[in-house]
Amino acid sequence: MKLFTLFNLFLVVCLFGCLGSQQTTQTIETETAATEAEKSALAVLELSTPKTTYSMQEAIPLELTIQNGKFDLLVPISSVSTQRAFKQLTVANSNGEVFKMKKPVPLGSTLKTLYKDGKSVRCVQGFDMKAGTTQTVSLENLQTYYQLQPGSYTVQVVIELEVYQEFMEDQHPQIIELQREIQRYQNNTSPQFTPEAKKEAISYTQDQIDFIKEKYKDELQNIYLPLKSRRGKASLESNSISLTIE
Repeated sequence: MKLFTLFNLFLVVCLFGCLGSQQTTQTIETETAATEAEKSALAVLELSTPKTTYSMQEAIPLELTIQNGKFDLLVPISSVSTQRAFKQLTVANSNGEVFKMKKPVPLGSTLKTLYKDGKSVRCVQGFDMKAGTTQTVSLENLQTYYQLQPGSYTVQVVIELEVYQEFMEDQHPQIIELQREIQRYQNNTSPQFTPEAKKEAISYTQDQIDFIKEKYKDELQNIYLPLKSRRGKASLESNSISLTIE
């Protein structure tokens, strides 16, 4: 009887152990699937080149198509509309050896300080990528950035796509200077600068800002994303393409 009881207990332990293992495996698979679903919901990258075989003297153009998912996204413009999208370009030969860039992709500067409510806000130039829209970025010649000899290669792109929660409208240089002036007024604690005088100075300066905004409203089309409003980022991988250099 005791042996039978111990045997039953052993079966129960094994059974629960197997079920626990299956549940853990299922949980990992579910989490992996959820992560992939989140990435695909953000955007899908499609890398292409006009043909698969090039000579050493030919330029090798690349085109990256970024297909947005089902959400409107506020992202840095450099990630989806400039050559910076190719910053993490990976080239490997048929043996799996990964090559280093001989020349980095130019990044450019997209940072700017704007002013809101009299306070400076550090921003990056942004892009409002609407759901379901497509962006295309081109690289004129792969050979500009890699010293490739005759052989077979695979090429892939990875984008660390940052997503932001807020945006600010672009500001004319005169507006930025006037905003700084307002900030100086607000920080002025001199007894000679009475509250009434401060209020009048700020009001007059704000009227100037409103006038400049109206005057240049058709020119100030860019948006900027406050660095503090970044929600997170996702690592997106393109397909891998194969090409041969003869």
